[in-house]
Amino acid sequence: MSEIGFYSQLPSAIKTRSGHPTTVPVDATTNKFTPLFVEKSVNPAQSDIAAATAFKTRVEGRQLLLTNSFKDKPSALKKSVGRKTVTAKERRTLRIYEIPSEAQKYANFLPLHRLWSQYIAGVVGDKTGEQMLGRVMRADMHGVQLSVTRAKCPNYVGVSGIVAQETKNVFRIITTDDRLLTVPKAHCAKRPRL
Repeated sequence: MSEIGFYSQLPSAIKTRSGHPTTVPVDATTNKFTPLFVEKSVNPAQSDIAAATAFKTRVEGRQLLLTNSFKDKPSALKKSVGRKTVTAKERRTLRIYEIPSEAQKYANFLPLHRLWSQYIAGVVGDKTGEQMLGRVMRADMHGVQLSVTRAKCPNYVGVSGIVAQETKNVFRIITTDDRLLTVPKAHCAKRPRL
């Protein structure tokens, strides 16, 4: 066969590598249907060659895939279907947010406090009064040195240390005697040391 446009004969090395038989037995019905189908499908206004010629040069004697090979193969560009986030139950079992007991040292959190001091100086800037208070309340509290001045539960009064973790409802504070205490945000008056 001669080459016509993009269509050319496959090299024999590729044909043998494909694993598919190169000669497929075809029944008489298919032999009659295929040329007629191609002739009816080819629009003479859009094609530069006649339908009969198109069948003889592009279809006859070739194996044609009648499925969309791109849909059948999983694309490397497709997003993965699985879940990407970790559930709350998995976080508890994996103990992701737990501070190990050997790391619960006040001295380990002093560099975090120094870093927080630089951070809050940049956040507050030259603001005073209400503006400063608003910015401090919205700031990240990891590393602030905090003391509880008033609380509904008297056991929390006097607790002070560096905030190691902050969640929606509690502060986890490392005290100077290397204890990790959980202090609720509600019903406690806390004073940060700026």
